[in-house]
Amino acid sequence: MKLLNIPFITITVSTLLGILTGYHTTIATKTVMLSFFISICLLGVAWIRSKKMFDKGYFFVVIMVIVFIIFGMSLVKIHNPKNYSSHYSKLTNTKEERSAIGIQFYIKERLKPSRYYNKYMVSTKYIDNKVTHGTILLQVKRDSLQKILDIGNTYTAFTVVKPIPGALNPYQFDYSKYLYTQNISHKITVSAHQLINTHKIEYSIDYIANQIRKKSILKLSKYDFNTTQLSILYALILGQRQDISQEIFNAYRDAGAIHILAISGLHVGIILMILNLILQPLDRYYKKGKIIKLILTIILLWCFASIAGLSPSVLRAVTMFSFLAIGMQIRSKTSIYNSLFVSLFVLVCFNPLLLFSVGFQLSYLAVFAIVWIQPLLVKIYLPKYYISKKLWETFTVTIAAQLGLLPLTLLYFHQFPLLFFISNLIILPFLGGILGFGILVILLAYLNILPESMAALFGNCVDIMNISIRWIAHQEDFVIKNIPFSTGLCIISYLIIILSVMIFKKYERRKLYGLGVSILILFFILIYEKHVASDLEELIVFHNQRNTTLGVLENQQFRIYSKDAITVKNQHFLFGNYLTKNRATIDTNMRLKNIYQYKRKTIMIIDSTSIYQIKSFCPDIIILSDSPKVHLDRVIDSLQPIQIVADGSNYKSYVDQWEISCKKQKVSFHRTDKKGAFIVK
Repeated sequence: MKLLNIPFITITVSTLLGILTGYHTTIATKTVMLSFFISICLLGVAWIRSKKMFDKGYFFVVIMVIVFIIFGMSLVKIHNPKNYSSHYSKLTNTKEERSAIGIQFYIKERLKPSRYYNKYMVSTKYIDNKVTHGTILLQVKRDSLQKILDIGNTYTAFTVVKPIPGALNPYQFDYSKYLYTQNISHKITVSAHQLINTHKIEYSIDYIANQIRKKSILKLSKYDFNTTQLSILYALILGQRQDISQEIFNAYRDAGAIHILAISGLHVGIILMILNLILQPLDRYYKKGKIIKLILTIILLWCFASIAGLSPSVLRAVTMFSFLAIGMQIRSKTSIYNSLFVSLFVLVCFNPLLLFSVGFQLSYLAVFAIVWIQPLLVKIYLPKYYISKKLWETFTVTIAAQLGLLPLTLLYFHQFPLLFFISNLIILPFLGGILGFGILVILLAYLNILPESMAALFGNCVDIMNISIRWIAHQEDFVIKNIPFSTGLCIISYLIIILSVMIFKKYERRKLYGLGVSILILFFILIYEKHVASDLEELIVFHNQRNTTLGVLENQQFRIYSKDAITVKNQHFLFGNYLTKNRATIDTNMRLKNIYQYKRKTIMIIDSTSIYQIKSFCPDIIILSDSPKVHLDRVIDSLQPIQIVADGSNYKSYVDQWEISCKKQKVSFHRTDKKGAFIVK
């Protein structure tokens, strides 16, 4: 069976290519829509022609691919809220310098809080008494008395709408880019007392799901669960990861079991297997048992989705496995593949930017790998006994999923836990029991009939799972970190995996040649990237709040110069991805000096001592650090610099004034709080 002969795979892949094209290009909406109309007409002509010839042929297939590529581009344009006149960005000037405005909104989703803010996605209703729509990031300053805002509640605030800034240092995680894939490009920041509750409810499925979840949490809090047990229970069953401590999160990540904490295809797949097992008697004892079983399975899956809060990841997983349940009922390999790709097609039709969600990519790749690769692996060894058979099946599922996910996880996370086999062999066989037990615990607690002994037993099960995960995570020698892995390596790695599986399935000489060429390309990319990294030399002024930090990269050795000591945690935040990307290691960590010579450029740092008057000294670059009280016009007249840099250690009001002075004096000015790190090649 050839995958490309399955029609919905070709349609879905073409649509995904169209979404990628539409997202990364700026073609006008009218042009895309006109192109889509013309391509539909051409497809109609091709269909009539192929019908007369009794053979669709390559012409029809090519036109169909073009139609769905343009369809994917159209989806991006249609679902982009900025293309509509009522979007808040059309009605207001959202530049950072704008004064405060009145804005009314309702809470759509609660996000994971940061150290200083509780975060929410909010949907706008009115701005300056004008009807608007669009999603904005709300940041509420944290305090000990603050209550969590409820989904569906409507609030009014008088505040400034600002663009979300991008990453300010090289290769740091770009939160603005992540939010942009969810059509969020602006934020508002308020204190709790600035929010005026209008006591209006925006009724929606999200609101109803949140009320069910709130009531469940309230019921569970009456039992003798500790904070860690509750946070795991909320994550496993209710889809809420906001309350999981960083220590627990890191342990699951390092053990290669982070997927357990997020409701995804794994959880829904296990629940689907449990439901198939429970409803199996319907197949045997009723004439239309298969149809009844399928309907009940889909209904119960969506009931679980409601309990879990109907978050995007839950909806994605339940939609995917609803279609897979239909494919499994038809009992053909083709129908399972078609069901998988139909669910993918349906989801991107409703939200094309899901394609850029890491969770979305990992879910589908894992399921596809299990469906395609696991049946081949399980035939390698045929155990005689039931327990060994189940262990072997679990092991092959783990291997298949990891093969499908390996290149992508290396690309995004740059680490590989070698003990993921152990963590999955320990956890996966019991995860079904823990999930089923957890759902039963929540239902009984909701009905006020949960026995204390059962609650204690479930808490002990969670503790055992956490202890196992912590033990695995503490074997640090088995966690390979800081693996440099580029997009090119990711693509060629997937090609090698695909060709290897195809050869394993059916040996052909041309596939072997293709595999050999792919491996050669992989080695060429590795050599090329290592050569580029070894040749890179640069000096960077990092954006580091309340500190001045310089870094010099030479021969893949990184020297740090800093005014104040930098903690290991802060080093990872500032330089972690930069070092991994450039295959570099930290050489030395030294105290900051006032004068540096680099690549025939003289660099002078003027700090809070405000000392700069040196006879016959004309630096090329001046770095202003720690808010020096200097008259910048006089500094420029005295030293005649080519470039002035203001880093993150300065007061914003000072930097604003310096920027005005540099414009007046026609001297290049770089502020790291807006433009990011300053780099000298």
